[in-house]
Amino acid sequence: MLNSLGTPVLGAVNAATYQRILPAGPVAKVLGLAVALSLASAGSAQAGSYDAIQYFASVGFNHDSNLFRLPDDSPGYGGVRDDTSRSVTAGVAFDQTYGRQQITAQAQASRVNFSHFSVLDYNGTDGRANLNWHLGNHLDGTAGATYAETLAPYTDVSTNDRNLRLEQREYATVNWNFHPSWRARAGWTHSRFHYDLLSQAYNNHTDDNGEAGVDYLVSSGSSIGLQVGKLKRNYDVLRSVNGQQVDADSDQTDLKLKVVWRATQVTTVQFLGGHARRSYSSLNERDSSGFNARLIGSTMIDGKISLNANIWREFSGVESTVFSYAQNTGASLTAGWDLSAKLRATADAKYLQRRFEGLLASRVAEGLRDTTNTYTAGLTYTPLPLISLNASLFREGRTGIALLGSGSYHANGASVTVNLQY
Repeated sequence: MLNSLGTPVLGAVNAATYQRILPAGPVAKVLGLAVALSLASAGSAQAGSYDAIQYFASVGFNHDSNLFRLPDDSPGYGGVRDDTSRSVTAGVAFDQTYGRQQITAQAQASRVNFSHFSVLDYNGTDGRANLNWHLGNHLDGTAGATYAETLAPYTDVSTNDRNLRLEQREYATVNWNFHPSWRARAGWTHSRFHYDLLSQAYNNHTDDNGEAGVDYLVSSGSSIGLQVGKLKRNYDVLRSVNGQQVDADSDQTDLKLKVVWRATQVTTVQFLGGHARRSYSSLNERDSSGFNARLIGSTMIDGKISLNANIWREFSGVESTVFSYAQNTGASLTAGWDLSAKLRATADAKYLQRRFEGLLASRVAEGLRDTTNTYTAGLTYTPLPLISLNASLFREGRTGIALLGSGSYHANGASVTVNLQY
């Protein structure tokens, strides 16, 4: 279709056509989403909405004193432990409401280069789309998908090889307000994790997580209810343990109490906790059960200071050939302070203790622990509505376990980022 000037009207072309002609692959998928967003924005502009689409770009520099999270007594690879990276990112975001249905989407691509360990240079991609839907006055929910490819952390891995991690996720939720004081809800998430480093192939897996619950609603916005959940993890390959092939697949079932307390207009306390049981396809002596919970509190002080606190005790998978999972106990505190209309300060402190369980190898004892403390602080300056500058510092320390290939370490770092929207 042509407009009055004789030039093509992109919005008249079906975006799916562009996605079909693009070759398969991570970059192509993100480019396909970017093209679709651009076409959608063209259609929105013709309809009179020019705010649905937004392009953005950023340039960042990051320095890490212990890039590979090496033990404190390790000299590093070739005598080098630290490195500085530069990242360039560009993307497009879409946000449009059609009646009562809201569609949001974002696609971005980045290039990251390292000053010394250039073997780690990579192209990162990220895409996401979400639909907030409403049907009548009693049904609502969400549906969406995310896609991200980035450099995997080296926290529990002893290597200096590049290891890109691909994460794909599809999800859907539904809420049914069948009574002014009662709500039934359900949700499903399918996640896929893939590592391109052959030595990490044993970590490739899929997660299927489903949950359902019912809540009693209070007019103040508070609620209390029960929730059941089922998490099934399937690994792509068997693990080799003591010369035998071991199936590391697991199932976890939960029965939890969910409480949301709107204490004031600016203060909310949330609790989700109860009994969890984790079982395995083989080596059933690894099966475990216990109390899992998370408590979250958030508030605002004088409209300028925000506080968010978390306390948790949960099962978590471990990227290890020795243990299957860990019992995590942790706490975190995040604060933000609007120093002025253009300047915001942030700070974060996190404590995490992992108790390793689900023994895969008979040569070690269970109940080993490590503890990690992380502190960050940052400033964001917004001189103009579409431009922001961010600077941050971090410090991380861990009392580790040499058996897992990563002993105690400390790391410090700093980053500077310039963000532009247009």
